[in-house]
Amino acid sequence: MPVVAPKARRRAPGLAPADRVRLALQDHAHVERLALMFRALGDPTRSKLVFALSLGELCVTDLAGALGVSLSAASHQLRILRDLDIVHVRRSGKSQFYSLNEAAFGFCSPRICQAWKHALDPDPLLRPEGR
Repeated sequence: MPVVAPKARRRAPGLAPADRVRLALQDHAHVERLALMFRALGDPTRSKLVFALSLGELCVTDLAGALGVSLSAASHQLRILRDLDIVHVRRSGKSQFYSLNEAAFGFCSPRICQAWKHALDPDPLLRPEGR
């Protein structure tokens, strides 16, 4: 699914770069959403969850076990990420499976951005086959 830039971020023909930036910064809702995302990702537990989910879909039980936190703590942090649309949830029976919503990251999604690739590059022994 292609990521569509918000209207304020689309290139306005004939505008100087500073004017384009000024126009984009007038989109207060977009700026606030960006601030909320960075604030959420600044929490170590939520950063670990994003890192774990960059490796693939996991259920809450597996995420809690991998992070060494309670199910309640993992669920609480995942709810914050879900409310910001950073992760998606899929229910299967009594289990909830979470996956990373790469579209939420726009141009800097973990699979595209070199900074994410470098920061999230797991130990070669943990890489899924075919990567």
